[in-house]
Amino acid sequence: MSAVSISTLNAKYIHASLGLRYLLANMGDLRTQTVLREFTIARQPQDVVDELLSSLNGAPKRQIVGFGIYIWNVAQTTTVVRLLKTARPEITVVLGGPEVSHETEGQEIVELADYVITGWGDLSFAKLCRSLQSACLPTKKVIAGEQPALDQITLPYGEYTDDDLAHRLLYVESSRGCPFKCEFCLSALDKTARA
Repeated sequence: MSAVSISTLNAKYIHASLGLRYLLANMGDLRTQTVLREFTIARQPQDVVDELLSSLNGAPKRQIVGFGIYIWNVAQTTTVVRLLKTARPEITVVLGGPEVSHETEGQEIVELADYVITGWGDLSFAKLCRSLQSACLPTKKVIAGEQPALDQITLPYGEYTDDDLAHRLLYVESSRGCPFKCEFCLSALDKTARA
């Protein structure tokens, strides 16, 4: 069984989360203990919780569930996290993604979670998981993700399954960040665009 589950609620089944696949590809020594679980926002929250719990049952180490939080899934994922923490309060919930990277104050989902990684999670999530499994608990709930050099990141494309290739949209990243500064967009706050 897995000790770490990385998950998100996609807008539709046809979407395959590139962010989760980056996390999975960069888990290093924890890769064999990590499972990727994708759902859609149309799924019933209790069904999502039941599937997450079944993927963690029997794991001998600290159990960790990481969620990718976006504007389209924050409400549904908040319900999932609330139900998950009610059922199994000892499970460590880690959040990441744009919706929790810039606004951590006053968000119910942040209050429910154990940790939040803001910004880059590629290597920071695995580092946090290693710390948690060695009982070296971070002193802060909100952890600034470390921006790695692009050549230090394992690319995620090998994490797409044959089913993904046959039935889903695959995302290919040609740059990081956004060169535009649209007022309404959280990505405009990063101020870094790298090819």
